[in-house]
Amino acid sequence: MNQESLLKSALISGVALGVLSALPVISAVNCLCCAWVIAGGVLAAYLQVKNSVTAVSLGTGVLLGLVTGIIGAVVDTLFSIPLAMAMSGMGLGFAEQLRHMVEEVPSMPPEARETLRSLASGGVGVGSALFIFSAFFKLLVYGIMAMIGGALGVALFEKRKPGDPGVPAAYQPPVPPPPTFPDPQ
Repeated sequence: MNQESLLKSALISGVALGVLSALPVISAVNCLCCAWVIAGGVLAAYLQVKNSVTAVSLGTGVLLGLVTGIIGAVVDTLFSIPLAMAMSGMGLGFAEQLRHMVEEVPSMPPEARETLRSLASGGVGVGSALFIFSAFFKLLVYGIMAMIGGALGVALFEKRKPGDPGVPAAYQPPVPPPPTFPDPQ
């Protein structure tokens, strides 16, 4: 297994899935069973199959998906930092949303209302804790879902048998048609 090729496929796919998962409107596609994350794993497997000299195994696809998911989670988290700062500057931060929600729900029990108000007044500490929890949650979920994508990608794109020598699938010449013989009549 060529580790450089594996890492290159994972980096390209992980950065793509991380950026797409961090963008505010486009990230909504992840609501469809982590679609960007699975697509990142599939893309990584496709790139690996295309550039590999030997057949890519299902285990390699799963490993590739895991690495892709971890890279994607890190990129998503890093891209989320400036986006969260920009949104909090526009009054769309966590504390403001929580305060607004407390005021909008009249039937909320007084104990719950007081707890939410104290969380909202916590400001940076609560937001930071939620951000860190979100980062670890992304690592776990993105890793698992991208592993599924990597396995799917290998199953979809790898047509060679394990152990078959040969050139990468992208560089295989077309199979010539069978020879035709003249009719004996």
